[in-house]
Amino acid sequence: MEERILEFVKGLRGRGVPVSPAESIDAVRGVAAAGVEDMEVFRAALKSALVKNRKDGAIFDELFPLYFLGLEAAGEAEILSDELLSRLREALRVMATENGHNSLLLMLLTGQDGEMESLIRAAAGEVGTSQLTTRMQVGMYTRRVFDAFDWERMEIDLRDLLERLREDGWPEEDLEELKRVYRANREALRQQVRRYVEREQARNADRVPPAERMERLMLRPLSSLDEQELQQMRRAVDVLARKLRNRLALRERRMRRDKLDIKATLRKNMRHGGVPFDLVLRTKRLEKVELMVLCDVSSSVARVSQFMLQFVYTLQDCLAKVRSFVFVDELGEVTDFFREEEIERGVKRALTEAGIAYHARSDFGYVFRQFCEQYLQDVGFRTYILVIGDARNNYNDPCAWALERMRDRSKGIIWLNPETKPFWDTGDSVMSEYAPYCRDVRVCRNLRDLEDAVSSLLL
Repeated sequence: MEERILEFVKGLRGRGVPVSPAESIDAVRGVAAAGVEDMEVFRAALKSALVKNRKDGAIFDELFPLYFLGLEAAGEAEILSDELLSRLREALRVMATENGHNSLLLMLLTGQDGEMESLIRAAAGEVGTSQLTTRMQVGMYTRRVFDAFDWERMEIDLRDLLERLREDGWPEEDLEELKRVYRANREALRQQVRRYVEREQARNADRVPPAERMERLMLRPLSSLDEQELQQMRRAVDVLARKLRNRLALRERRMRRDKLDIKATLRKNMRHGGVPFDLVLRTKRLEKVELMVLCDVSSSVARVSQFMLQFVYTLQDCLAKVRSFVFVDELGEVTDFFREEEIERGVKRALTEAGIAYHARSDFGYVFRQFCEQYLQDVGFRTYILVIGDARNNYNDPCAWALERMRDRSKGIIWLNPETKPFWDTGDSVMSEYAPYCRDVRVCRNLRDLEDAVSSLLL
């Protein structure tokens, strides 16, 4: 059991949960005290020792059954009736003495999966899972391991068995029941293979250096993340925001250092024959920019908007002022959500409680008109307007003139588009009509793109 607990700890570390050696020892001692007879007590003892952050609880809950409940829990086997199972075993015993038998076919027909994990491990050994380190590979390796079983031979053996039983006088309804159980248990085996592969991925992920793991995560398209990866990404956003804040603080300290003004020093010291007895220092004034963020929260863009809001409000102390808006076919301000709530809760409210129709069809033109009518007077020469959206306007009037007014009033408009450039101006996209009024237009599909965009505003 100690070995399995240590493997579980490696799996947690591979998924980004920090577990120290001391906490691993505490987990082993806690399990020794609590025992393993009661699964809920055992689970609670492990969780109390290994999980320190509420956000890590979801990862613990996901990995725990992979290590401690066995593969059979992933796919419940179908069982034949006692009478039919007894007759089948007798028939298989007679056939085995004549021609041998297919062990996997026997397990699938009888629903006995006690040796299934050893068969799966052998199939995985043929495929090789040492390079399985990311969750994106789980589906591919599941197919490879599952296909490592000789299913063509399995189907032939099943047909031969059913034909032999038919010749022995078995009724057709019993043969149909055998086929049904075989299909059901084959699907259960697929689920068990996936659980095995997920367990291997969690174990192997710990071998990847943290820096490389972070880099892979930053390059993942935000639209393709599952719930566990979203949790990791939220932590990554906090880490990146702290790093960017430190870079900004260092830049400010350096720029606050007074520099020698050579011309003014020479002028002041003309009476001394140009000898610089009195130095004149030049101080550069740092001005923080203001930011207005307009986030498209339609289904295709909501992920990017979600992380941009989190990123911006983690850095809000580096900005003079931040105001945030979300939109689909109308604009809703969500700035107050972040004054009243912590960042994660504020983002959640912004995506659900802004008082707009979240499931409407996008209308960028109307949104920009609405911004000009209600908020343009609040835009100043230090204000950047950051727009996040795919510019798919559903063939409505794009109202590019409104964006031009916003540009003339602000320091500049930065547009982040989650679609790659080949898709711009296809279908109902009007990106080329908006681009001339933007200071910068760039593709933004992953966390690296978000970091670059925010850095360009602040550094």
